[in-house]
Amino acid sequence: MTDRSRVRLAIGLRSTAQSLSLVGLAADTFAQCGIDLEIAQIETAGPAGIDGLLQGRWEFAEFGAIPVVQWAMEGKDPVILMAAEPVSALYILGGPGVSTANDLVGGRIGVLTRAGQTGYSALEMLDRWDLRDGVDLAELMKYPAIYDGLLRGDIRGGVLTADYRFAAPEGALSVLADLGKEFGFQGPLLATTRQFLAANRDIVERVVEGYSGAIRAFKTRPDIAVPVLQKHLPFVDVDGIARIHAFYAARFSDIPRPSVAGLEAVIESCSQKAAGERLLAVGDVYEPGVLDALERRGIFDANVSSTMKV
Repeated sequence: MTDRSRVRLAIGLRSTAQSLSLVGLAADTFAQCGIDLEIAQIETAGPAGIDGLLQGRWEFAEFGAIPVVQWAMEGKDPVILMAAEPVSALYILGGPGVSTANDLVGGRIGVLTRAGQTGYSALEMLDRWDLRDGVDLAELMKYPAIYDGLLRGDIRGGVLTADYRFAAPEGALSVLADLGKEFGFQGPLLATTRQFLAANRDIVERVVEGYSGAIRAFKTRPDIAVPVLQKHLPFVDVDGIARIHAFYAARFSDIPRPSVAGLEAVIESCSQKAAGERLLAVGDVYEPGVLDALERRGIFDANVSSTMKV
């Protein structure tokens, strides 16, 4: 296609779960769908990513489900389009000498922001451990900053994705909680606004189609995906990148539908924390019609067949 639609995207985190747009750019999957995708910002933590989306600084954003639900509860119009990872590979990791939750007492857990998915999940886990009063959160805004602080001992714990488990020297970090298993919250997702979707449905479908091609490229073209990861995660050595790629290639969904149960878990948790706020159903934050339309056209058939060959 010679005439392309230009759209802007914000990436919330420097992680493999939020690398597919970069893989798609390297593999030309967006260009093949008539999309000129511009990465407007990288490492835009959830609340800032939602704010930029609603203010029109970008048309699409990748981040966790919690900010989407929180803003929808306030009557805003973010809407989820797809998610390659139904449940996030997100952990509370302990630094050197921290092997149990009680070792966190008197110290801090590094998070991106208190209000976003990492801070929210950390506080929920501290409640389960009955440690809310004994542990503080440190808002460090970027995963590499959390990772570096953890290894240096500046913080005792950190909320990080699987990437950082693979990156760390053997034995340096311990898993204190697997947050995906603990809460079942929906993992990272792609969102836009209902206003943009209503006015530009064809563009939205082509963007999601580009992401579908990116998933296929990630799974079947390590010659494309691995160099992207090396640039996106520069703190990881070659062996670590290979392990990360294998982990997520097996984890990413062929048809990138969000988990209804995962979204319900987020909605229920946010509703309990915000008494009196507007109650939501999954349909208030997720529009399945885009994926439905692409599935009817057979867009995902190549994903499934390619995966079966691996």
